[in-house]
Amino acid sequence: MVKWSRSMRPVTLHFLRRLALYALVLAFLLAAVPWALREAGLIGPSVADDIAAAARTVAAARAYGAPSESPALVAAEKSLAGARDRAAAGDTRGARRAAQDARRHGIDAQGAALAEREQVRRRARIIVNATDDRLNELEDLYAQATVGKDKATVASLLSLMKGSRQAGAGLFLAYEQGDYAQVVNAEPATTEALRAARERLVRARDDVVAAKKAPRAAAP
Repeated sequence: MVKWSRSMRPVTLHFLRRLALYALVLAFLLAAVPWALREAGLIGPSVADDIAAAARTVAAARAYGAPSESPALVAAEKSLAGARDRAAAGDTRGARRAAQDARRHGIDAQGAALAEREQVRRRARIIVNATDDRLNELEDLYAQATVGKDKATVASLLSLMKGSRQAGAGLFLAYEQGDYAQVVNAEPATTEALRAARERLVRARDDVVAAKKAPRAAAP
């Protein structure tokens, strides 16, 4: 086994220092050269590719439902326009920077839009569940209110129930289709219609209950 002496010769020490310096320079070049080549457009995606990618990111944000007044979307569109202007003027580096900013803001806009959509979806789910409960109650009331009623009254109450079912079905269909905003927007009118139907059915049911009690009250 070779034993290293505790003291190192000056020539060897100088060689090792030079070797360490070369290794450091090589590491720097390995990191810097690809970056410089990308900046110069000699390797990797072109400026046009960067701008196209940014444009797709912005378009995706709109598709996810980001409103036009969203600060992130406004910033993304502004940066995208700046990237195109710089590219047309021959400012390759500035165009790349602006395209990167557009993508970053576009991703922020996507995140905000998805978060808002999830909130609306949860609200729509609550509305659909509440509407289903209201319709079930109306079905029970209808069964109680039509006992012993004449055909004309039953037909009138049945028409009322059909309208209520259709109103609820509209919300259910919108939810199943993923149109959560429509569910939220239609909720006030639907709830009011079901409330009015409930009041009428309650009155009709109470009439049935009163009619059942009337003979007992009249008996001596």
